[in-house]
Amino acid sequence: MSKGYIICVDDEVSVLETLAEQLLARFGESHIIETASSAEEALSLIDEIIGSNDIVELIVSDQVMPGMKGDRFLEQVHQRLPDAIKILLTGQAGLDSAIYAINNGGLSRYVEKPWNIEELSKDIKDLLDKFRQNLENQHLIQALNRRILELEANQPK
Repeated sequence: MSKGYIICVDDEVSVLETLAEQLLARFGESHIIETASSAEEALSLIDEIIGSNDIVELIVSDQVMPGMKGDRFLEQVHQRLPDAIKILLTGQAGLDSAIYAINNGGLSRYVEKPWNIEELSKDIKDLLDKFRQNLENQHLIQALNRRILELEANQPK
């Protein structure tokens, strides 16, 4: 399977760089790590990746950013990529934004800053394993459906 994308989104450069470095160290062999400093930049990046027929597997977004907030951003991501893993990373979000992201953005995890990279890495690994298994299952179902259509087409009439 080709490398999938992990996209990190945060307006604080130091946080974004730290997160990207930590994820690159743990998932860089199997994934391409990209960063964006705003929701708008991330949506543009996601559209570019989708346009090249590559797969965005995981988005980690801050909640409190200028312009579009993380929960609203994840809602837009969910419309484009309903199966992608979405993690909301925040030090300031309240219960309302977490509930909104869960209900409208397909949120997989809510992680408070400062995060524990060992716990976050374990969660991400488990979620990525599940994502890839679901993707493989979809491919197998498609292959099975194609084979059924072939068999039906070759049935004597």
